[in-house]
Amino acid sequence: MTYTELSKELLSDRIYDVLRASILNGSRGPGTRLVESEIARGMTVSQAPVREALKRLVHEGLVTSAPRRGSYVTQVSQSEFALARQLRAAVESVGARSAVAGLTEADLADLRGVVARMGAAVTVGDWAEFRSLDAEFHARVLVIGDHAVLSRVWAVLEPLLMSQRAIGDPAYPGDRFTVVQWHDDLVNTLAAGDPEAAAAAFFAHASGALGVAPAAGR
Repeated sequence: MTYTELSKELLSDRIYDVLRASILNGSRGPGTRLVESEIARGMTVSQAPVREALKRLVHEGLVTSAPRRGSYVTQVSQSEFALARQLRAAVESVGARSAVAGLTEADLADLRGVVARMGAAVTVGDWAEFRSLDAEFHARVLVIGDHAVLSRVWAVLEPLLMSQRAIGDPAYPGDRFTVVQWHDDLVNTLAAGDPEAAAAAFFAHASGALGVAPAAGR
């Protein structure tokens, strides 16, 4: 790889980070059009690295691109969104039940560490980081459960749910420290060692309406 190619790649990485953060923090909501030339002008770069960054976001599912229509932050119908939430709840329920069986003290410490970082992100108002950590928390629980199929399904659902603000919603009107507490409660539920209680708690958390106080145990 030449120096020019390397520089272009690094520039594309930085643009990708900026665009991804703008989607995750809510400043570019579902359906927002992403115009290469406008982004390039705004960042004072050429269109080539912007194009590469958008391709990565399309691959992740955060952006949708279509011939003659351009690129948009992914948006789905209400029925598709509702189905995705149902699938998430089912996946997390099974994953939590399995996680209880293989849970170690190191796993609990790891999950509590993610929750602590979520709290730190709320403190400084870094909503992109908060949303990423929220998704990371749930992905780690599935890894503990050691079901490759669940992890693969989550990998498909996560970008869709992220783009539709179904994970760490930046428009959530309540106290986000409450959301952090919900996750701490989920860790405590796993630590209690009851697989059915853990499955129920994660199902309630994943399927609850956004912006509405969860049922007890969420």
